[in-house]
Amino acid sequence: MDVALRRKPMSEAEEDLSKIREGRDLSFFDLTSIDQVSLKDLALLYDVARRFRDYRTYKFSFNKGYSQVNAFFEASTRTQASFDLAAKQLSMDTTSVGSTNSSAKKGESFIDTVETLSAYNARAIVIRCSQAGAPEFVARHVAASIINAGDGWHEHPTQALLDALTMLDECASEDLSGRVVVVVGDIKHSRVFGSLVRILKKLNATIRVAAPETFLPDYVEKFGVSTSWSVEEAIEGADVIYALRVQEERGAKGDIPTLREYSKTFGISAKRLALAKPEAILMHPGPVMRDIDVHSALVARHPQSRILRQVENGMALRKALLWLMCDRADGATKSYELL
Repeated sequence: MDVALRRKPMSEAEEDLSKIREGRDLSFFDLTSIDQVSLKDLALLYDVARRFRDYRTYKFSFNKGYSQVNAFFEASTRTQASFDLAAKQLSMDTTSVGSTNSSAKKGESFIDTVETLSAYNARAIVIRCSQAGAPEFVARHVAASIINAGDGWHEHPTQALLDALTMLDECASEDLSGRVVVVVGDIKHSRVFGSLVRILKKLNATIRVAAPETFLPDYVEKFGVSTSWSVEEAIEGADVIYALRVQEERGAKGDIPTLREYSKTFGISAKRLALAKPEAILMHPGPVMRDIDVHSALVARHPQSRILRQVENGMALRKALLWLMCDRADGATKSYELL
């Protein structure tokens, strides 16, 4: 039997956030792909995330009594830390499991692991794994809300959400019409690109990609992007330069002669950055391979770099997502079927 617990009166900060939310809910119960996110969802997420950002590390009680599990079966710094801290700042209890400390080492299946975690009445399970499509599959079979924190080469939805927030804030606009975003680097192996290109199309951006031919997936033009093997040509007149890391752990190093040669041809240097618009910004999802993806002097201190701003926005965006997904105003719950 469920027990209804009385909540404490809202603080001034919580009343402020509730006014901004205006009783709105997201259209989805799980987040496994950017394709699920409507423009109305984006507006709600960004309204709330911007306000959470203003309150920095203030501890809200919105999600008190709820639990979150971080199920990371691949390495992470930014995503795992920000989800964990965001949950704690919403008064959630958190725990973490991964490939080295779970029964997956004993042969337990992925679905059994996630169903077990959900059976602890976890409100949200954040999953990073090497199998494309796995978060979407398990979302259909558990009560907990599933958030895809990166599945193989497929997608990384919350990275795209925070990246778009960073771009929109910089442009002081509700969309990216007339803006040119250039993505440079390992497109083929990047789940970040899989989500980024989807959200940029929703926001009407013009997208260019620059990469060695071996880093371009087949039929990449079907995403509605223009391609170039010349990074200088692609960057000229751009509003945003978005560098991607060479995904060595996914075999990308075998697609180029050497990292040094790649850096000389496609690494973002001050000289190449100068080809973009004077007010252009430099972005990177991290981790940055200094002097490979981006020249070291441009990473954190350069006035056009927004790499650390992306990190800050990631915390605020994930906090907004967790509040809106776990504490629905309409009280609705997701439907699912145990496997």
